[in-house]
Amino acid sequence: MTALRRTILRLFMVTLFGACTFLLSAQNIDIQGENNKPLEEKLVYTRQNSINVAIHSQGFGLGFKLGRIKSIEKTVNWEFEVASLHSTKEIKTLNVSEYYTRPFVYGKLNYVYVVRAGYGQERRIFGKPYWGGIETWWTWEVGASLALLKPYYYYVAVLQPVGDNGYVEVVDEQTFDHHDEWLSIIGRSAFTKGIGETKLSPGAHASIGLSFEIGKQRTRMQAINVKVIAEGYPMGVPIMAEQRNKWFYLTFHLSYNFGSRFNKY
Repeated sequence: MTALRRTILRLFMVTLFGACTFLLSAQNIDIQGENNKPLEEKLVYTRQNSINVAIHSQGFGLGFKLGRIKSIEKTVNWEFEVASLHSTKEIKTLNVSEYYTRPFVYGKLNYVYVVRAGYGQERRIFGKPYWGGIETWWTWEVGASLALLKPYYYYVAVLQPVGDNGYVEVVDEQTFDHHDEWLSIIGRSAFTKGIGETKLSPGAHASIGLSFEIGKQRTRMQAINVKVIAEGYPMGVPIMAEQRNKWFYLTFHLSYNFGSRFNKY
């Protein structure tokens, strides 16, 4: 029994010595790694600006953030974004019975682009280990939205009166509000048609999500973000004829952020 105890004690001491040696060597590697880093990698930064490219469940977006690093656990942001907004009811089609036809979406009323400006925060959930890896943050934002509605025009064949009782078939550019008068649809009109008729619809939005920091350098910000945005428009944002009174939109976003961290002296 005494021999067994001695064996166990020896194994315990060897294990403890090995663990201590490993921890000290790892700490030494970490310290040496920190000492070998350039000065800009050791500083504490207070500013974080970035650009983001996004794809979401109903379009695409491009924006930027102006961030202020309050602590290692918290960053506040002023966020700005421009995004397209499509309807889930949109289906592109082609009139194969017409020559020189262009794809179009039957029943579409407006192209919609949303400008968002808001205030948000990032709170750290998991930090990066000393050897690198991914840092995880949860994010939220609230702010104002402004939808720009540009009418969607079609090239269509219609009958135009000639003389007292005659009619002739002509090609015209019209919105879907006149679809009862159409003989056939030739295709989508040019995007520039109707720009001067663009209308505005103000609203508000709120978002919540996760940010995964993947950058290897402290001065360079790189992150993959996932979030959900809920936004409402009291005046409505009609995209399709069958949803003329739709005012609430819920979209899911995936974006890539890249930028820099620095101090302003």
